[in-house]
Amino acid sequence: MPQKTDNPTRGFFTIAQDGPNGEYVRMAYALALSLKVSQREHSKLSIGITPGYSLPEEYRWAFDEVIEIPWGDHAADSKWKLENEWKVIHMTPYDQTIKLDADMLFFSDIAGWWDEMALEDFVICNRVLDYRASTASDDFYRKTFTINNLPNIYTAMMFFKKTDATHELFDFAKFIYFNWESMFENCLIPEHRPDHVSTDVVFALALKILDLDGSSSTERMVPTFTHMKTKLQGWKGGIEDDWRRHINTFVTPELEFKLGNYIQHFPLHYYRKEFLTDEIIGYYERQLGRR
Repeated sequence: MPQKTDNPTRGFFTIAQDGPNGEYVRMAYALALSLKVSQREHSKLSIGITPGYSLPEEYRWAFDEVIEIPWGDHAADSKWKLENEWKVIHMTPYDQTIKLDADMLFFSDIAGWWDEMALEDFVICNRVLDYRASTASDDFYRKTFTINNLPNIYTAMMFFKKTDATHELFDFAKFIYFNWESMFENCLIPEHRPDHVSTDVVFALALKILDLDGSSSTERMVPTFTHMKTKLQGWKGGIEDDWRRHINTFVTPELEFKLGNYIQHFPLHYYRKEFLTDEIIGYYERQLGRR
C-alpha cells in the first residue's frame, strides 16, 4: 500500500514531448514561469521529457525536477504524444499532484483548491469555462462522451494522490492505452468513435468500467480552467479553428491577460501554441528577475 504522510508534498507535473521545433518544452517552460509568478504556496512544476532529450539549459532553472519518461517511449510513433500519460503517477515526485497539459498559463493563486481536492483520491476537471468565465456547455468536441454516457472529464487538469484507488485507475488506463483500438471498438458506439487514442476518452472509459465515475457526473467548481477551443466560446455562425481570429488579445508587462474585454483569472488552456509569443515569455522572465 502507498505510504501516507502527515505533510504531503504538493506540486504540478506535465509531460512535454517535443517535435523538431521544441514547442512543447517551450510551453512547459512558460507554464513553470506562470506558476512561479502566480502561486504563493505550491509553485513547483516538474516535467517529463522524452528519453534522451536534451533540455535547453536556459529552461532548466524553471523546473523542480526533469524526469525522463520511463520504460521506453510508447508515443515515439504518435502524432499527439499521449501514450505515456498513464506513467504520470509513477513519474511525479510529489505525494499530491496536479497534472497539467503544457499549453496552459496560470494568472491567479489556486492555493485554496488543494485542500478541497485532497479530500478525495483523485479529482479530474469536468467543467471548463469560456473566455468570459462562463461554463462551456457545447458538446461539439464531446459527441463521444454524450452518446456513450461517459464522464465528461478533461484530463488537461487532474489532481491525484498516490493511493490504491488512483493506482487502480492509472493501471486500467494503461491497459486501455495498450489496447485502445479494440477497447474503443468494443465499448464505444460507432457514431463519433475516435479514430485515434485520446487521454480524455481513455480515462473516462476507465472510470466507467471500474464504476468510479459517480463523482464525475456532478459538475465541479474546482478544478476548472478556461478552454479556448473555438466551439466552446458561444460564437455564432461560421468560425475558424484559431480563436485568435475572433477576439483581440492584450498582455501587459505586468502580466494582465485580457481576451476580448475580459481579464483572465482562471488557468488558461490556450490551445494554439502560436499564442505564446517570445514577448509573453520575456514579461515573465523580467517579473522573475531573469532579464
